[in-house]
Amino acid sequence: MLPVCYDPYAGTLGRFTRSEIFELVSKGGYEGLNIPVNQAFLGDLSQGEIDDMKKLIDTYNLTTPTVGFGNHILTNPDLKPEALKHFEIVLKVALQIGAEIIGIWPNPTPNVSKEIALETLAENLSEICPILAENNLIITIEFEKKCPIDNYRDGISFIQDTRLPVRLTCDTYHLFNDNADPYKSVLEMKDLIGDVHISGSHRGEPGTDEFDFDSFASGLRTINFKGPLVIQYKMEDVESISRSCVFTQKLKEQMIIS
Repeated sequence: MLPVCYDPYAGTLGRFTRSEIFELVSKGGYEGLNIPVNQAFLGDLSQGEIDDMKKLIDTYNLTTPTVGFGNHILTNPDLKPEALKHFEIVLKVALQIGAEIIGIWPNPTPNVSKEIALETLAENLSEICPILAENNLIITIEFEKKCPIDNYRDGISFIQDTRLPVRLTCDTYHLFNDNADPYKSVLEMKDLIGDVHISGSHRGEPGTDEFDFDSFASGLRTINFKGPLVIQYKMEDVESISRSCVFTQKLKEQMIIS
């Protein structure tokens, strides 16, 4: 319940090897790690690469509740076969490591309108969701300014309109950029929140910024959120990995205090 996880993101991927990332995350005090299903983390995405990663998971005794859909093409109407092919790889990884959530980022597609992008996303998810249900997995959608799903309200509307069994990734950086109230927005999303991304309002180290984490934690406590807290920020200072874990553990304590 409420595992604190690290997402190897900007400043981490490409700077450190996979084994080095596992070591940094373990030494930083984390309980888990988000697994990005892309070449930067899993090489050629072969079974050999996956097996090597699984050994590292066991070695460092980390949980892996979330995986990232690393090929951001789910909104591209010309790449539906490629998107579903990548989904097969993501599903294989998720099942082998016992993940519960597959996170997606519906990015803008050049020369494709928002309406077509959302239609394409809904069509792809309509094929994906039944397979996920059979395997007790869910999809979470990350909203972001200037993307087809621009904010959490768009996310709620998309789920209500399509009636797809998907949830939202609630990212503190995106809430800040939307000028959303940290407490009220969480209450509006309620049980549609599948996982939470912890980041500073500047996309840097959380806790060194302007975001109102106290109100945010209060909202998550109010809705009794129990999903993973995934730290995702642009890492510059390696020591910030452990500091961010300490910060989020304190946030977690705020969420469970009655």
